[in-house]
Amino acid sequence: MAPQSATAQTAGGAQVFERACASCHTAAASRAPGVDVLKTRTPQAIIESLVTGAMRVQGARLSGAERRAVAEFITGSTLTGDVSGTSAGRCTTPSAFTGATAGPRWTGWSPVTTNARLQPADQAGLTAATIPKLTLKWAFGFPDATVAWAHPTVAGGRVFVGSQNGTVYSLDAKGGCIRWTYSASGGVRTAVTIGATLVYFGDTAANVYALDADTGREVWKHKADDHPLARITGSPTLHEGRLYVPM
Repeated sequence: MAPQSATAQTAGGAQVFERACASCHTAAASRAPGVDVLKTRTPQAIIESLVTGAMRVQGARLSGAERRAVAEFITGSTLTGDVSGTSAGRCTTPSAFTGATAGPRWTGWSPVTTNARLQPADQAGLTAATIPKLTLKWAFGFPDATVAWAHPTVAGGRVFVGSQNGTVYSLDAKGGCIRWTYSASGGVRTAVTIGATLVYFGDTAANVYALDADTGREVWKHKADDHPLARITGSPTLHEGRLYVPM
């Protein structure tokens, strides 16, 4: 199965509106602004409300592509640009994921399950004397996002990190180019936890995912909690073959 693009899971804007918005924004007795009022706003203003504004709880249950689709449907205006940003910056040469224990690594919220968050000297490769000599090697800007929440993790020559709009990236650790992306059903605030061949994370729609670390192929997806306001913001921990997920 090929990795999913950021638009692979996107329903049409009308479908998203009917499922997630219509019950309030078309109800006569509701205090929520009606569609005629919302149409006067820009699509970016709708997205901002769903991400950081008054509708952020409702927006947390939508993927970035779904938020964009419903904003375009409501306003009748089209946003330019690629939700995942993968139209540029793709790696041009192949390089396989070399394993969770290969090379320098930081494989979750903490390298160890005690959450001490101490990086051993052999992994850090730094001393006090070398700190002032550090220079910027590369930078990566999250497309279609206004804040960054997720903790990057490193293993096997890759950097894994999730985005506010639900896109998870596997980046080349040396050059920062994009190896693969995956579109989750909600924003990703958790650190990506790295196992032997799989990576794990949760989203703000209370889903937990396991992806192939090398290709980004979805191995499984599980709804951890059916409560309408449930979300996962704490990072999963992998220990002795079990994944522990905070809600």
